[in-house]
Amino acid sequence: ILSGLVGSEMCIRDSAMTSVKRALTLAHLSFLDKRPADLLRIAAHAGFDAVSLRLATPAAGHVCYPLQAGSDDLRELRRLADGLGVEIAEVEVVCLAADTEVAQYLPLLEAGAELGATRLCVNVDDPVRSRAVENGVQLCDLAAPLGMAVDIEFMVWRPVHDLRDAAGFVKAVARPNAFVLVDALHLQRCGAIPGQIDSALLPLIGNVQLCDAPLRRPADDQIVAEARGDRLLPGEGELPLAELVARLPAGLSIGVEIPTRRYAQGMDAFELATRAAQALSLIHISEPTRPER
Repeated sequence: ILSGLVGSEMCIRDSAMTSVKRALTLAHLSFLDKRPADLLRIAAHAGFDAVSLRLATPAAGHVCYPLQAGSDDLRELRRLADGLGVEIAEVEVVCLAADTEVAQYLPLLEAGAELGATRLCVNVDDPVRSRAVENGVQLCDLAAPLGMAVDIEFMVWRPVHDLRDAAGFVKAVARPNAFVLVDALHLQRCGAIPGQIDSALLPLIGNVQLCDAPLRRPADDQIVAEARGDRLLPGEGELPLAELVARLPAGLSIGVEIPTRRYAQGMDAFELATRAAQALSLIHISEPTRPER
């Protein structure tokens, strides 16, 4: 149990504070060769509270596991999740490209909502900002009646490339269910630091993903490869993860996205996921809450 002591006059009152463990979500990219049912079992074994599921692909030829709302497969997956006590918190990935027709994503959203997901991960690949923003507006309006938030993820190699740019995009969309997804690796590779998440940006952050990496940025032609398959477990690298978590809004869950060479080289997925969950215990991932009066 953590006790928060802020100033001498608050020591006695705050000594009674307890801590609430933030919910942990295992991102599907960590083990993208695993079908959704297997990912749920891995997450349950490792002690995660939830998963994200890749029901759509951000690019042709990439792996995904589409499900249809109302289908027997989807209902069976939902029963498995309920039985394991693991939520399906998020579905991914919608890509807003130059030729995107937002309506095509309604089946994805309906499937996600039926699974209980409340968040949607979005990449922006359209270099025309006005068109991308308009598609973002349409996507938010499509997702809102289904109770889903839309998280814009920035990446240094995409048109929405850094934290400030993603915040500007979300502000331009101007919908209450539009947020920024902060990935610790992408934050570092775009040259930002957790301290830049100030009071103006804080309300815009709806989702976060942790992994670790060296501080030094790889060569430009290795940036994508690092993100998709060469990450480290939390605590194994040099990223300021504790500082990042400390700046997060209260109640925000934490995603873990750890595609790593070790898994590609044969390490068991159950062991790797367990190590990742255990590594987070070395980072201050809890948030204080006061006891009920």
